[in-house]
Amino acid sequence: MVMFLPFLDRQSGESLQKQIVRQLAAAISSGTLRPGEPLAGIRECATNWGVSRNTVMLALEHLEAEGYVEKRPSRGTYVHQTPPHSSEAAAETIALAEPDDITGADSVGSRPERTFADQNHSDFSSINLAGQVNLGFGSDQPVYRSLEWKRTIQKLFQYENWKSGGQFQSNAGLPFLRNTLARWLTARHGTAVDERQVIIISGLQQAHSLIAQALLSPEMKVALEAPCYIGKRLLYEKMGMGIVDIPVNGKGVGIAGMDLSDVQLLCVNPGCQVPTNATLSLPRRRQLLALAARNRTPVFEESMFDFLTLDGKSVPSLLSLSGGKTVIHAGLFAPALGGGMMLGYMVVPWPLLPAVLDTKLITDNGLPWLEQEALARFMDAGDLDEFLKRRRMTLMRRRDHLVSAMQHHLGEFRIFNARQAPRISWFLPAGVPDSATYVSKARKLNLQIPGDYPLRSATDPLTTDPASADFRRLISHGYGELAESGIEQAAQLIAQAATASFV
Repeated sequence: MVMFLPFLDRQSGESLQKQIVRQLAAAISSGTLRPGEPLAGIRECATNWGVSRNTVMLALEHLEAEGYVEKRPSRGTYVHQTPPHSSEAAAETIALAEPDDITGADSVGSRPERTFADQNHSDFSSINLAGQVNLGFGSDQPVYRSLEWKRTIQKLFQYENWKSGGQFQSNAGLPFLRNTLARWLTARHGTAVDERQVIIISGLQQAHSLIAQALLSPEMKVALEAPCYIGKRLLYEKMGMGIVDIPVNGKGVGIAGMDLSDVQLLCVNPGCQVPTNATLSLPRRRQLLALAARNRTPVFEESMFDFLTLDGKSVPSLLSLSGGKTVIHAGLFAPALGGGMMLGYMVVPWPLLPAVLDTKLITDNGLPWLEQEALARFMDAGDLDEFLKRRRMTLMRRRDHLVSAMQHHLGEFRIFNARQAPRISWFLPAGVPDSATYVSKARKLNLQIPGDYPLRSATDPLTTDPASADFRRLISHGYGELAESGIEQAAQLIAQAATASFV
């Protein structure tokens, strides 16, 4: 067991917690502390370093969130098997450690140990009790585990006693969150968003339900991507709307040559289309908006995985390109912050806003206030952007590790899109009949790939155009639930499913 002894300067303006994070990150990045080495326990470190156990624990939580160390249930803390190995990565981690202004003084016995941190975190492994390896779209590092979120909640309850928690607020959402979101979205999209246009929702499915009830009636037509999320399609079908399929290919939805003059709503997911992961190109975005404006058709833009673009320059959103005049923009935080954060938002153009607000009023009396208040504070303090920055770095490392491992075990294969974390889509190598057959084999090996296959819609023509994609051979899954120590096993199962005999 390694007893690392940091040099702690108690006269420095840098907190002791930051000093510990900085020196441990540097030791791991440089290889002084080797992957897989066990670290001394929290109590032993606190005694030898002359700091509180809280300080040690919070420093290790920072390092765990960044992938430098990993906790193993009933065994302790170990140097991660695949930690970051660059001074830049270490520097970013160091900058995240905040002074101990909430958790207490840095001296043993100076005050009672008091923290909202769970000292017995469960292992967020992608391998469950049944031995399954899950390639779902969740996260093993949800925002609830971050130090900043815990501090937000701690301050809300322990120091303020959340006096406003007993008040009723507008069912459109907590005013503080709506105001914070409006400022955040304005900065993000470069177009003015008024807080009165922002409605807090429980998910994108609720957004579609509100829009369908507020703006449409039976027999009206809705244009949907083909293929698309099945729940969205079912909602409009159950409400009696006609569905117009818009085929998706390598550049997103293709509307060239389509007659959408009798369509009353056009729904698209341009950033990372579900389930294919296709990204709508900038020329097609402009073409889509021009067509919608010509026909005076509202556009519903979904934003789910756009917060975590890993490579290249982000394409401007439809909200940005339209100035918000004709686009209903709806976003969801769960893909970036963890599946438990089922809060989302809608930005509704002024002419459509009264009808949507009336529908929201008859739909529910608002959402629970605790997560709204905490998220608003999290965003207002800049912690959301910092969390996304760290998450992006971690997921980029995992994605590259997964692709490398798949190439090693599977051989060469073609990636369709892996720019938006934590999603990757790729084409099956030659010799595998189709995606439905492959996924069936994978599931028999306890490799759980989400979704129904094949993804290809009957309306999606197969052509030799490079922009088109044969979605019958496309596999789309996540990797956010994979611990880095489980990536190698997942890649082995991916390859094993591809080489199994197909009958």
